[in-house]
Amino acid sequence: MEIPPAESVFDAAEWFLDTALNDGEYLQPMKMQYLMYLSQGYYAALTQGKRFVPGIFLATERGPVEPNSYRVYGSQRPVLSYRSINRRTTSFLQTIWARFGSYSTDYIYGLISIHAPYAEAFAAGKDTEISLQAMAEYYSGIASKDERLQSAQFGATRIMRSQSGKTVAVKKWIPQKK
Repeated sequence: MEIPPAESVFDAAEWFLDTALNDGEYLQPMKMQYLMYLSQGYYAALTQGKRFVPGIFLATERGPVEPNSYRVYGSQRPVLSYRSINRRTTSFLQTIWARFGSYSTDYIYGLISIHAPYAEAFAAGKDTEISLQAMAEYYSGIASKDERLQSAQFGATRIMRSQSGKTVAVKKWIPQKK
């Protein structure tokens, strides 16, 4: 089995928490769960079913959760030693943050709750595992239409700030052929 880009769910969770703090935002525990779920789903879609984090997601009443990080981060941020993440993995996380980070927890839940992988797993019963294969199949249809997510896998998209502080995706300009 291949080691996922994020060696643990805690590496991805810490990255999202630090990024939110740098943006002056408190990241609610459920929003962090949703962002990690979307990361797992979109990464699986872009890599033909590979995991982004070595974890599973369960369909709960509150949405998809990774049970280990949910338990650890549920009440307060624990003190963990942070491991640096390579540039390619950071680029992918920045793309997910730029795409979904500005939305509220409720809005992201509203999006995810109608997505087939979560909805089908939840309909099968509370705390049912959300299939990585179902995530890959569903999110590949969405990712194929989103240029930012397609290029995120390869690190071609960089996330920077505009003069007003808004996050923007930046990529190399290539003129069109005539």
